[in-house]
Amino acid sequence: MQDSTSSDRSLPNLEIRVAAINDIPEIVRQRRAMYEDMEYRDADALAAMVSISADYLTKALSDGSFRAWLASAGDRVVAGGAIIISPWPAHPYDLECRRATILNVYTYPEYRRRGIARRLIQTIIDWSRREGLARVNLHASEDGRHLYESMGFEPSNEMRLKLRQGIVD
Repeated sequence: MQDSTSSDRSLPNLEIRVAAINDIPEIVRQRRAMYEDMEYRDADALAAMVSISADYLTKALSDGSFRAWLASAGDRVVAGGAIIISPWPAHPYDLECRRATILNVYTYPEYRRRGIARRLIQTIIDWSRREGLARVNLHASEDGRHLYESMGFEPSNEMRLKLRQGIVD
């Protein structure tokens, strides 16, 4: 995901709204396209991901553990982004017992570099602040790293161990 504010290509009629259950097909379409843009080509695995994600989203959107926002220009959805709120033990600096992870930030190629992803991320950050969250995390693609850094995101000390073969970062 690559994006930057550019007034000559901005969309004056851009609207960002909270996604609902009936938006699940669009959310999983964007999730699949995001992985395809990152060169993941296993069609069977992508189809399974879409199916499993749709089932998960039905429950998670209903219980509030997953929230998503969609950006539209007229009647066309052009981008989206989401956040997962997970239960988490308290920290001395965060007694909320929740962890927030931004994910699924995706802009369709023909709408990139118009500031849409920036507006989506800012919408998610604003919502997170209103919710009283201490911080949000995300995993940045190479294309999205500059945007996130320009908005104040910093690298963390997170490490990972792959427990199965074939996992793509």
